[in-house]
Amino acid sequence: MGPAGQGGGGGGEEQRPVWVVSTIGKTVDDAMNNLQQELADKLFLGHLRIIIVNQKLAQVTGIHDIQDFFRRNAEIRRLAWMAISVGDASGTLSAAPKLERVPTLYLTGTFDHAVAMGKMPNVFLGNFWSTLSSKGQDPVLPFIQVEGDKVELKGLAVFHQDRMVGSLDSLETAAFMEITNQRRAGYGVAVPIPGDPKHSIIIKAYKRKAKIKMDMENGKPTFDVYSLIEANVEEKTGRKSVDDVIRQLGDDTAKNLATGQEKLIQKLQGLHCDVFGFGEYLRGRNPDYWKDIVGESREKWDEQFAKTPVHVHVKVYIRRSGMSTH
Repeated sequence: MGPAGQGGGGGGEEQRPVWVVSTIGKTVDDAMNNLQQELADKLFLGHLRIIIVNQKLAQVTGIHDIQDFFRRNAEIRRLAWMAISVGDASGTLSAAPKLERVPTLYLTGTFDHAVAMGKMPNVFLGNFWSTLSSKGQDPVLPFIQVEGDKVELKGLAVFHQDRMVGSLDSLETAAFMEITNQRRAGYGVAVPIPGDPKHSIIIKAYKRKAKIKMDMENGKPTFDVYSLIEANVEEKTGRKSVDDVIRQLGDDTAKNLATGQEKLIQKLQGLHCDVFGFGEYLRGRNPDYWKDIVGESREKWDEQFAKTPVHVHVKVYIRRSGMSTH
């Protein structure tokens, strides 16, 4: 006897869980109209879960014309995802592990779980549009790559307005989340054991808190970012007791994280991209300066951000060492 629900005329043939249809158009709306011609039922974009854009298109042309159609359509959920892919975007539609039959659910699950585990900020479509419309912050989007039958989350794609100009890897993404006060944390770092550099301890953060302070020096803004990170000991090699070095481990981890934040800020200043929102902070705290110096031009702020001093201060508290204190 065949499995329950299987059609008798199919001879045991397994039904495909999805049907992938593709079409070509001069614009997104033109492509949607062409797609509708191939379907009997009316397209309902309220079911749209993810939009994938090729990296080259995002870098060379930008995504203004692509996202314009979706932004004007009232059916589109603001909680849908938009992602940038390395290589052909259509390849992600066929990438799914053997245990996951529907590629779209696999992709959205990858993003949702990464957010829940503190490995990626919640930069869904509505968040991207909101940041894109702001005058003092540049947006980011998830950056993905197909590896065999699965999709790897590489980090974040960095935008200057609506054109991709760079990317952040996983460690840079963690530093970005530290600065932007993303509370959930999920990244670990290996720290050499003080007095025993051949062995190391894996410290994994589980909670973050950040505060930005702005001062005006010589008529120009400067920023200080204070990050507080709570972490646990995940693993240790060697026989030296954790209790003997736990305070020094916190200080060493804080120095490593501060160095990562400084390098990230320097990188984004080189790209003239304020993805942290320092410009929005300045616009809210000193609107007169913003109006007189920056005006309504995001270009002017991005140029000034590249030269604005930003100082980082990191404190790490190691709360637990697990079931073992040795």
